[in-house]
Amino acid sequence: MNHQRVNMTMMQSKLAVQRVRHPIVVRTITVKAKEQLAQNYVRFYFTSPELAGFVSSSFDDHIKLFFPLSGKAVQKPQMTEQGLKFPDPANKPVARDYTPRAFDAERLVLEVDFVLHEDGPAGSWALQAEVGDQLVMAGPRGSMVIPEEYDWHLLIGDETALPAMTRRIAELPASKTVLAVLETDDPQLQHQLPVRDGLRTYYVQRQANQPLQLAQKVQQLVLPEGLGFAWAAAESAVAKAVRAELVEKGLENTQIRASSYWRQGDAGVHETLS
Repeated sequence: MNHQRVNMTMMQSKLAVQRVRHPIVVRTITVKAKEQLAQNYVRFYFTSPELAGFVSSSFDDHIKLFFPLSGKAVQKPQMTEQGLKFPDPANKPVARDYTPRAFDAERLVLEVDFVLHEDGPAGSWALQAEVGDQLVMAGPRGSMVIPEEYDWHLLIGDETALPAMTRRIAELPASKTVLAVLETDDPQLQHQLPVRDGLRTYYVQRQANQPLQLAQKVQQLVLPEGLGFAWAAAESAVAKAVRAELVEKGLENTQIRASSYWRQGDAGVHETLS
């Protein structure tokens, strides 16, 4: 028996990203509290008895939140074989993807952060929402679980990626080396990344005339020794440029997960690039 080959196979299996499927559950959730963390960044604490049994297996999971049209009541759809069916299709609410930043299973409280970077149904709702207001949510429908066993973890993103980044940092063992690269135009958000041993933080101040600054910062990074995993999420063109820089640094496709969390000029974009 080739023990070296067996050990290599076992290691590859141990480091493989695992896909986990979840049954889609539709829930009505209520605003318990609202916290303004920066000028354009708000954290909502939602609660509901319907959150019992909520499962989110990965830090970059996303749930769908449904925002009712102006002046319309919240509609709760039914899950059918053809997908979600709304009682009044003509007034179907607008759906947007959000990261479940944290969940307290005992208190049934779900934290969701909103970036108010553009006008739209989600931003308008978040600006006006008060304690007691309700939304409908669905999901997550699945998780991509990235193993913790890598020697180091690199997290890259803008404000839209901040909830996933903070959750990942909190969930990784304290013994792990973590590099976090955050691009933002609001210095207040730099204080949202946790402080812990083994964490190296890098900040990029966004400049309107330099859209690929985040990728340039990644190019300048000196990566730690050993085998690592890089996760990135940002605007579509930026995420693609970041991924290209990670490949240039020698990371294999199996060591990268990059996503487009939004696209300049478009609404409701969420696309996995790798």
